Amino acid sequence: MKGVEKMKGIGLLLIAIVFFSVYVYILFATDYGILLVKITVAVIVGVICFILGWIGITLTINEKEQ
Repeated sequence: MKGVEKMKGIGLLLIAIVFFSVYVYILFATDYGILLVKITVAVIVGVICFILGWIGITLTINEKEQ
């Protein structure tokens, strides 16, 4: 079982390295750099808003149960 987990870990590491390499290439070597930055910022803001909403829903639900 340890071998399977090790292979999964190596696979995830390779995926992360390839994704980062492609991201940096698109960011600096193509004309789509500004678009990529805009998409990245939009995703980050969306995740932050989702987390804040999730916390709000959780607090609302917990208040009703008590």
